[in-house]
Amino acid sequence: MVAEGDKVAVLWTFQGTHTGSGYEGLPPTGTRVEVRGITIWRIVDGRIVEEWSSFSETRAYIRMFAHLKWWLAFAGLLVLAIVIPIEHLGWRMVTKMFAYQRLN
Repeated sequence: MVAEGDKVAVLWTFQGTHTGSGYEGLPPTGTRVEVRGITIWRIVDGRIVEEWSSFSETRAYIRMFAHLKWWLAFAGLLVLAIVIPIEHLGWRMVTKMFAYQRLN
């Protein structure tokens, strides 16, 4: 925390665990979240009359989405494990059908 004249600046870090919805409706991931920022207040007669804050949630989003990627990757692999054998079976049936027609 730094103060000069009528302004006070604070560099802060927010830490928590993403356990509820929020973050644009993203379902809870259980991911540890950390957001750093800076806030500047202008003080008049012992009261805050103006506030400026700057922070980036990008790192928090990246960590949460990275956490979700495992589930998405797993779901994608599961779908592929189901779809590929069905596709191969369908292709076999089609090629046998056309091979049978060529013989006649």
